[in-house]
Amino acid sequence: MADHLTEEEQIETIKRWWKENGSGIVTGIVLALAAYFGWQWWQGKERSDAEAASNVYQGFVEAVSANEGKPDNKQLTTAQSLARELKDDYAKRIYAAQASLQLAALAVEKNDLEAAAKELQWVVDNSSDDALTLVAKRRLASVKAARGETNEALALLKGDVPPAFAALYAETRGDILVQQGDKDAARAAYQEARAQLLPEQAAGSRLLDLKIEGLGEAPQADEENAQDEPAAEDTEAETEKDAQ
Repeated sequence: MADHLTEEEQIETIKRWWKENGSGIVTGIVLALAAYFGWQWWQGKERSDAEAASNVYQGFVEAVSANEGKPDNKQLTTAQSLARELKDDYAKRIYAAQASLQLAALAVEKNDLEAAAKELQWVVDNSSDDALTLVAKRRLASVKAARGETNEALALLKGDVPPAFAALYAETRGDILVQQGDKDAARAAYQEARAQLLPEQAAGSRLLDLKIEGLGEAPQADEENAQDEPAAEDTEAETEKDAQ
C-alpha cells in the first residue's frame, strides 16, 4: 500500500511539475526548432540568391562583351537591363556594384559623364563592399572634376583610406588641384602619393615624378627670406645713420 501511494505521489509530483514547467519546455523546443529551420531556410535562400545573382551577372558580362566594337546598342541595352535587375533584386551583392562600375566605364568612353556619375554614385550609396566603394569614390571624383565640379570632387577624397588606396587618392587629389591652378598644393599631393606607394605600386612612381616635374620648381621660401634679410639690415643701418 505504501509503495502504491508512493507511486501515486510520484505521478502527482510529475503532473504538478509538468503543469508548472511543461509550457516553458514546449515553448523552448518550438523556439529551438524554429531557429534551426529558420537558419536552414536562410542559408538556402542565401545560396539561391547568390546563384541567381551570379547567373544574371554572367549574362551582363556576355552582353557587354558582345557590344564591343559594334555600332548598334542592342547588347548594351540588354546589359543595362540586367544591371538594373542586379541593383533592384541583389543590391547588396558584389555583382550589382561590379556591373555599375563597368557601365560607368562604358559611359566615360562615350563621354557621357552624367551617366557615369550616376552609376558611380549608386555604388557609393549602396555597395556593401568597402573596396568597391573606395574605387567608386575615386572614379566619381575624377568624373566630377571632368564636369568642372572640382570642389565636390575634392570632398569625395577627404578622410583616411586604407594603405592600398592612399597613393591613388592623393594622386587624384593632385590632378584636381592642378585643374584648379593650385600648383603648390598639387605638388604636395603628388609627393604624398609617392610616399604612400606600396611596393607593388612602385611602377607608378615614374608617372608621379613626371607630374611633379611638370609643375616646375617649388618656391624656395628660405632662400628668398635669406635674400631679404641683408636688404632689411641695410635699410635699418641707413635709418640709424640718418638719425645721427
